[in-house]
Amino acid sequence: MPYNDDNSKIGDVQSAIAAGAALGDPRAIPESVVPVGFYTVVPENYKVESLEDFMARPLRIQQKVELHDAASFIAYVGEFGDHEVSRIFFDQEHESFQVVIDYHVGNGVPGWCEHVAGFAARRSVEFTTWMNQNRKQMTQVDFARFLEDNMPDVVEPNSAELLQVALTFEAKKSVEFSSGVRLNNGQIQFAYDEVVRGAAQKGTLEVPEQFILGIPIHVGGPAYRIPVRFRWRLQEGKAVFWYEVVRPHRFIEDALREIRERIGQETGLDVLAGVAK
Repeated sequence: MPYNDDNSKIGDVQSAIAAGAALGDPRAIPESVVPVGFYTVVPENYKVESLEDFMARPLRIQQKVELHDAASFIAYVGEFGDHEVSRIFFDQEHESFQVVIDYHVGNGVPGWCEHVAGFAARRSVEFTTWMNQNRKQMTQVDFARFLEDNMPDVVEPNSAELLQVALTFEAKKSVEFSSGVRLNNGQIQFAYDEVVRGAAQKGTLEVPEQFILGIPIHVGGPAYRIPVRFRWRLQEGKAVFWYEVVRPHRFIEDALREIRERIGQETGLDVLAGVAK
């Protein structure tokens, strides 16, 4: 039979492919002989596959973690972080922190950015309670009960004085208020008319114009002295009360700044303002 150069070449290629496919059967091999990025060709569709699944451990960490407090976040960064590679980001809008353990190296050397841990500062129950009712008008009785329920949060005036105000509000729920006047001692004096055993009696009630809360902004954080202004409106002998927390955003910013500084100091890493996406 005459020699067919084209057919011979085709036969050689097919033989080489078949031999390569046979050699490419996946099998477990010692990790010590598998270099990083080692691949093989397997028979099914001659698809390129990594041998990482056959190794004792992965080639790199791919993990997302959510921590629940600053101490845990700091401990995690301390265990896995690398001062040359890791980066911490602070998102003030969402009150959250994120560390990318395997971030890019300087001079444009890329990193995988697949090992990430986050921590979102949670608002305390006390601060949330006071903010939920901030600037909301309440009846005399509802306001008195709110003060009673949350009296441990008030550090000025003392609890005995504030309790007396709350109890008086509840006891005088049927009176008619005639006026409210600010006094020089920082109190508000309400004048009222009350009918006792068929006889009209006049009386006064003094309420602090401002009181001070001593509560944490975030869970596990330090307590802040937060001023609260007392507000009222008289209409046809009835009174409506509410309060206004003075510039709460400033206290939130201060609390977040303290957390940011603590994380930076205890991890030794710069905390960058922004979000890693």
